[in-house]
Amino acid sequence: MDHSVKAMNSHRKLALARLLNCHRFENDELEFLYQRYIFKLQHSSVVSVVALFVVLTGVLVNLSLVYAQAPTAQNVYHTVHCLVFVLLLAFLNTRLMHDSYLLWVCYCILAMCGVFCALALPLGATGLLLETRRVSAEGIWEIVFVVFLAYSMMPLKMWVAVMFGVGLPIVHVTVAVVFAHDFPHLHWQQVHSPLLWTVLTGALTTAVDSTDRVVNYREIAPSCSYPFDTPHPLLCVKTWIKERLLLSVLPQHVAMEMKADIISPVETQFHKIYIQRHENVR
Repeated sequence: MDHSVKAMNSHRKLALARLLNCHRFENDELEFLYQRYIFKLQHSSVVSVVALFVVLTGVLVNLSLVYAQAPTAQNVYHTVHCLVFVLLLAFLNTRLMHDSYLLWVCYCILAMCGVFCALALPLGATGLLLETRRVSAEGIWEIVFVVFLAYSMMPLKMWVAVMFGVGLPIVHVTVAVVFAHDFPHLHWQQVHSPLLWTVLTGALTTAVDSTDRVVNYREIAPSCSYPFDTPHPLLCVKTWIKERLLLSVLPQHVAMEMKADIISPVETQFHKIYIQRHENVR
């Protein structure tokens, strides 16, 4: 009996692991090469997220100072958020940034975005000077925006993105039910629709984005003939582009031969039949 229970638990764990890593390559070297291939894409995506938040928090600080004309929890935090992300943006564009740091940078961004959403919750008047009201719609656009970025532009593991994308709406719904009592006849509509679509959109965005990247890489991977420890994994993409270009104008056997000559050039001039000397060409 104990053995059957253990076997059932092991099968469940294996099924869950396969579900969470459904796009992982079976070959460890190919998976490592794929991760290096998408690092540039992931890095530029994270840089875009940080730059976007620098602009957003800067605008929110200015608007808050114009309309509130007093220090509030929101404009103080947005100022700190903007300054921290400016430093983070500078770090991401220096040589100190290593590919192993990217995931920790994403976790730092998630933490800051969580506080960004927490200050937008419909708590209303408390001990702190807040700019929010006790209305269910307060804080929805912040959560929609942050969850969308977490799903679509940050290289997070699926379970982390799902927990973040589901946790924020649950917290918002709980706070709205407890504190938001204005417009009771629109209470359910204000809470239900935007957050439900946030979760669904985020999940679909993650699935489609990860699938497209893996499919594109599987098309490119057969063209990779360089060692796995090369410092320039994007050479694989260039080789694939050259192959597609040659195949578009030449027969396959000639295109493959020319690609091999381009990758491994021979110093002897005019050593192939398709390379001929032409003189007095006008």
